[in-house]
Amino acid sequence: MLETIWLNPLKQTTQKITNLLNQLTQDYQQLLEQDKTLPLKPFPLNEQNFSVLEEIDLLTTDLRGYASQIVFNQQIQNPDQTLITLQTIQLFENPSLAELYFAKNKQFPLFYQYLQKLDYLRLLLIDWLILKIND
Repeated sequence: MLETIWLNPLKQTTQKITNLLNQLTQDYQQLLEQDKTLPLKPFPLNEQNFSVLEEIDLLTTDLRGYASQIVFNQQIQNPDQTLITLQTIQLFENPSLAELYFAKNKQFPLFYQYLQKLDYLRLLLIDWLILKIND
């Protein structure tokens, strides 16, 4: 008979977050190298100007911070508020990120793939929080 290995959904999601976090760390170094070819088109946000890479940095920092809490502490501070925050993040609400993702994806495939992974991390974090809150 086949022996079935059963991991609970919370552990499975934690492992996916860990793997994706490691992958994003490696991918980010490649982005920094490609950034030299990306036109740094600033756009207004909260009375400041951020380049496309800086906007990606802000999202990366937030999402990796949440993921790191899970990986190292198996918890997130303020889980209810974090869940609301993650559910309201819209990566492509930002016109520059949307343009990079939808219109210039062939010109900048690493950014395209990185943004996909970043959004997938956001979705995994939401899934993890729902599982944890209902645990």
